[in-house]
Amino acid sequence: MKLINDIIAILSSLSFVDYILYFSVLALLILTIALIYVLKSDDEEKNLGSEEMKENDNENEIDLEYIANTIKEKPEPLVDMTAYEEEQEQKAIISYEQLVKESNKKQLLYDKVELVDNLIPAKKINLSDMSKEKEEEIPETTTFHYEREEAFLKTLKELNSLLN
Repeated sequence: MKLINDIIAILSSLSFVDYILYFSVLALLILTIALIYVLKSDDEEKNLGSEEMKENDNENEIDLEYIANTIKEKPEPLVDMTAYEEEQEQKAIISYEQLVKESNKKQLLYDKVELVDNLIPAKKINLSDMSKEKEEEIPETTTFHYEREEAFLKTLKELNSLLN
């Protein structure tokens, strides 16, 4: 009973400002504890998330070479043009196909090639003469010798006679 009387005596001796300070300190302590709890729970979630991501990376490794080869093998998609676009293409001074062909004929000229960090090639463009015509690759043609041509013709004649 004496303890309760002592607590009441202490509380009655406090002023209004003392009550405000007491409750504000108490509120700050509660907020600090809540903030620490939230930060620790976020760290735990990040650690769990990074472990899951490592597992997912191992499961879902991307084969870039396979993707690049797949893209190269696929034919170019057909472009559905509207009637207006087709009309403009026909009326155009230069068609899109001609433009693409012309762009493939030129190539840039470089002065020198330097390696950055011994990995990345950096090419300096020749500004005085920026491009030149690509040399068209002429497919090698092989001519049959006369004897081979005669043998080929004889074989064709024999095949023709067998089929008839």
